[in-house]
Amino acid sequence: MKRRDILKAGVVAGVAGALSAQAQGAQANQPGILTRARNLIFFAYDGMGWEDYAIAQYYSRRVLGKPLALERFLASGVSGLQNTNSLTSFVTESSAAGNAWSTGVKTVNGGLAIHIDGRKLTPIFALAKQQGKAVGLVSTATITHATPASFVVSNPDRNAEEEIAQQYLDFGAEVYLGGGQRFFDPAVRRDKKDMYAEFAARGYAVAKTPAELEAANASKLLGVFSSSHVPYEVDRRFQNVNVPSLAAMTRKALPILAGKREGFVLQIEAARVDHANHLNDAAATLWDILAADEALEAAMNFVDQNPDTLLIIGSDHVCGAPALYGAGSVYRAGSAGIDLLRNEKGSIEFMLARLGNQPTVESVTELYRTVKGIALTPEQAQAVVAAITQRVYLPDAVVRGIQPANTLAWVMRQTDAAQVNRPNIGWNSGQHTAGPTLFGVYGRGVGAARIGLVDNTYNFTLMTRALGIRFQNPVMSEQEALEVLRSRAELPWNHPDDALALA
Repeated sequence: MKRRDILKAGVVAGVAGALSAQAQGAQANQPGILTRARNLIFFAYDGMGWEDYAIAQYYSRRVLGKPLALERFLASGVSGLQNTNSLTSFVTESSAAGNAWSTGVKTVNGGLAIHIDGRKLTPIFALAKQQGKAVGLVSTATITHATPASFVVSNPDRNAEEEIAQQYLDFGAEVYLGGGQRFFDPAVRRDKKDMYAEFAARGYAVAKTPAELEAANASKLLGVFSSSHVPYEVDRRFQNVNVPSLAAMTRKALPILAGKREGFVLQIEAARVDHANHLNDAAATLWDILAADEALEAAMNFVDQNPDTLLIIGSDHVCGAPALYGAGSVYRAGSAGIDLLRNEKGSIEFMLARLGNQPTVESVTELYRTVKGIALTPEQAQAVVAAITQRVYLPDAVVRGIQPANTLAWVMRQTDAAQVNRPNIGWNSGQHTAGPTLFGVYGRGVGAARIGLVDNTYNFTLMTRALGIRFQNPVMSEQEALEVLRSRAELPWNHPDDALALA
């Protein structure tokens, strides 16, 4: 064996051992939540960390004058932390995290309910469907995106969203609501198949606008409201973008599913928190968390009125590691930057669409003034122009981030330690990070339970217990997975960038 291979084998063993030890430590602490439920709601915050929660909590109390529904959840439910690592990486992406939730086993980043060697896994909502339960997926991402898809189908490629749309038709959930028209529209699909017509032929009402969503009265519903992901809440709210809110989609889904005699399972995903953190866009992150809170309140109210329903919440990973930094003498101005977020009336995504391919210093300056409430210097405006027209990005170390959006965020950073005239929020990166995340349970009979630190795979155990399901998916070891990757020359240290942007 060559020395290089010996070293690689040692790294394989070291990574496998470290991940296994972490998982075993969390699994040893499995709380005894034995609540049985007729209905189950899984509420996913994609890419949200505790600092995101703290910023939204403060803004809601100080600016909007009310506490978050999530505060009530954490105060009256049972909550803790969950480890998020995937099978071969401490930093997960959404499909591997979703698989851990939905199948109870760790997988390699990139596939849906499947092991890297091709063995398919059975996700929790497929098991629930076998019980006769109705199934619903609601997301602000493309509805065929990784987190919702991981709960119902298997696919080796999380990005095969045209194929996943077909798999959704075959699966036959009662409700699909989100974005992603390009995966259903025959004018855009590569195979020219009219997925809207296919769904309608199976008895689905098809909605493409908020008005059509409101008017739909069928027992099955496909709602697809944007070409890609559903636009950010900050744009829906302040720029009059005509799409439904996450709360509106949730309130539509619940009565359809509740009409099923055998009960239902529903996943609600606040997906664009992750995307906003990839772009380092504080206002977009804030308002999507606030939009998620309205949807969470609707879900909690349903649980309060239907005590045979269990509500689980979780964040699949942290993204960008944003933080509100202290400012001013002994941090006395530390809160001022959050107040400035009230001046922001649009997302960086919205701004990029408005600027086009040939912005000028003048157009950039005016757009920041009207959309972000920030006065850029000529040098900062020129940096935005250079990022869009010349691919000269800031900061230099984030050229592999989500550009040019990260540059648009970078020029807004707080730079004056004595005077807070910009939101004093900074990011570690434009990528996912490895920290433990939010996990909680709300419903009848969970008040006496305790949750400390668990592995994210425990969610599957909790859901199967609640639904009275006995099932175990096949487990793959880290060593086995790394050997498969090694045989394909796809080890982490030599795998090409797979461009899982906004994952």
